[in-house]
Amino acid sequence: MDTATPSKSKTAIGALIAIVLGVVVVAGVGFTLHTVSAAPQPSLYATKVGTIVAADGKTYNHYTIADGVYADPINSKAHGTSATSDGGHPSWPSYGPYTDFVLPANSYITMTLTVYDGGEKLNTPYFGSVVGTVDGTVSYDGVSKSSLPFDKVEHTFTLHGLPTSTQDPLFVNVPLPVNTDDEMKAYNDDPTKLPVGHKVTFSFITKGAGHYVWNCEYPCGDSTYQGFGAVMGQLGYMSGKVTVA
Repeated sequence: MDTATPSKSKTAIGALIAIVLGVVVVAGVGFTLHTVSAAPQPSLYATKVGTIVAADGKTYNHYTIADGVYADPINSKAHGTSATSDGGHPSWPSYGPYTDFVLPANSYITMTLTVYDGGEKLNTPYFGSVVGTVDGTVSYDGVSKSSLPFDKVEHTFTLHGLPTSTQDPLFVNVPLPVNTDDEMKAYNDDPTKLPVGHKVTFSFITKGAGHYVWNCEYPCGDSTYQGFGAVMGQLGYMSGKVTVA
């Protein structure tokens, strides 16, 4: 008997093992890609509060949504309670507790942001202007304004999408006001006692269904890319998604 020639049964077993290993590898790659591409946070759905007649004379369903902006990710409650066990970064500012928003189509949306961070100058003064809101204004602690000084901005909420023939355009830019040095000192001395912060409230009207993104246009990242490195390129901190459905 030629012992150098494998039996048919051994060949079949080897082929079966190769197939099983191949399936395991493909499944592993698929799971990894799914995990990497999955949203880092749960979605926040807007809440219906009634109807409203807008300036165009049309009656819309009225929805509200609320979020915050913090000097660090832990207090945003968007990245767990510690940098080591939950993936939070110990020094990056962050929106939170949500950065993934789901809004109804053809509706009147009122958004409130409570903001707790300091700031400085925008790279582009344009983003100090309010754009795309109902009547072109924002309520800052109850005072209606159409812009902020470009050197008095902590972050921005800038909602937009790529031009496409398959969904309606949607663009909103809201500059957020800085907290005072005293407020920030109180925050840094004891992060469990947040400063009063600023209440920023604005409304806009959605059109048809679509997928959009939002980001901050204040250069709060590291020195690369004119202040737009690090946190500015990390989904779930200073950027996120908006789904109109």
